[in-house]
Amino acid sequence: MKRIGTGKLREQNDRLVYKYLALGKPVTKRELSNKTGLTFATIGNILNDFKEQNIVIEKETVVLKKGRPTVTYTLNPEFFHTLSIILARKQEQNFFYYQINNSLFEVIKSNQEIIDLTNIDVLIERIKQIISSDKKITIIAIGVPSIVFEDIVIESDIIELKNLNLKEEVEKATGIKTVVKNEMNYCAYGFYDKLTDKKDVCYVTFPKQSGPGCGSVINGELLQGHNNIAGEIIYLPIFEFLKHHDQKRINYDENNIALALATLATIINPAYIVISGEALEKINLKLMEEICLQYIPKKFMAKIIYCEDCIDDFFNGIIKYTGQRYLLDE
Repeated sequence: MKRIGTGKLREQNDRLVYKYLALGKPVTKRELSNKTGLTFATIGNILNDFKEQNIVIEKETVVLKKGRPTVTYTLNPEFFHTLSIILARKQEQNFFYYQINNSLFEVIKSNQEIIDLTNIDVLIERIKQIISSDKKITIIAIGVPSIVFEDIVIESDIIELKNLNLKEEVEKATGIKTVVKNEMNYCAYGFYDKLTDKKDVCYVTFPKQSGPGCGSVINGELLQGHNNIAGEIIYLPIFEFLKHHDQKRINYDENNIALALATLATIINPAYIVISGEALEKINLKLMEEICLQYIPKKFMAKIIYCEDCIDDFFNGIIKYTGQRYLLDE
């Protein structure tokens, strides 16, 4: 968060406090001090600044058995709104899902519709229509079934997005900060966020007429890699994507899928591998798991979880990941 007259240390402290407020639970100054390791006085100064900027609101007074009454603080729900969008290719149609959330991640509005992406202006105009109805939207987060490198869509299930700088196009049209990521990264983060044990996870999709993809959360952080393509298992030799360069020719059988999952289990060693995608409809999942165990011992193999529809994980991931980093300039 940009602050006038403050140094980097002060900004880091602000971000640390904001991170805990973004969890959405009312907290006292003492609780924030204990969680962040910052002094009680520092917490008080930061909260005073946040109140002046309408970032936080004071909640009900809690009367303690001993000592003076105290006050709890929570993030102001109307501090900002997030527009989350997922573009998906299913049943040979392009789908546009969106959700508007307040800063406490509460859903204000959501919808899904079929969209014609032959002309990208249609997508831009739809986004502009949505933000025109909510002036508090200050960040747009978009998940795409694509490989995104330096903001350019390199490969995509949706051919109309290929070679497009979607981030630049949306920001130019709306003037609103926009984040564009591979949708499986958001799915992985959303699934991880709901885990009580908070163990590492890989989230894999096998679309019917396009290449596979994977998002991973390791030690609570998205695994993105040097070129931000960590998890693009479409490039595994078993799928021979560059040899054919035709996503429709990718061979999805139990053996190839098992090889991909065993590879992930060996290299990343997650506790969970979530699998989804239309290509799995004709796959014998039990046989696939048996093949995995031909390559990796059972005690090292991740627990495989089948997810028929990943939309809920996606939206949970996109709002939590984006919301908790809203002030971090990421």
